[in-house]
Amino acid sequence: MKLRLTFSALLIFSFTFSFGQIKLADLKIDTTITGFHYAADFQGTVIFTKNGSTDIQTINPTAFSFTIAPNMSGADAKGQLEMLLNMSKQSGYKISNLVTKDTTINGNEAYYITYVETDNKNNYRNDVSNSFVIKDKTLILFVSGDLDKGKYIDKFKKTFYGIKL
Repeated sequence: MKLRLTFSALLIFSFTFSFGQIKLADLKIDTTITGFHYAADFQGTVIFTKNGSTDIQTINPTAFSFTIAPNMSGADAKGQLEMLLNMSKQSGYKISNLVTKDTTINGNEAYYITYVETDNKNNYRNDVSNSFVIKDKTLILFVSGDLDKGKYIDKFKKTFYGIKL
């Protein structure tokens, strides 16, 4: 995941960020699934990478992030995740293996979108898994990108589904 996607997610959700009922500190994120380390907090978007903060200087680190946004509907959140997908397309990436699904997690509205974005000219491949769950009218957004040939994508999914509130 290019950090541009993380920053894009931050920009998309920053207009709704306030002190919601759920805070990032309330999330119990199991980083042992990936072995990733806390890298940064960009105004409410917490990022984890393989090497922590030293990866923030990297152009394309494999990473995942969580963002909290209160009072956001599932339809709005889906629209924002689709906007991230469209940004990839507009940037010239080829999209394949696209899967989207409405679901629930512990009775809460949830959604996920996964796909692979590639650019053969630059030997670039990013396995993307973006998801959200809405609990108590608060959106918990998960954005991830695996630039290590799919090594972490299943672990990213387990990390999202394993969050404890």
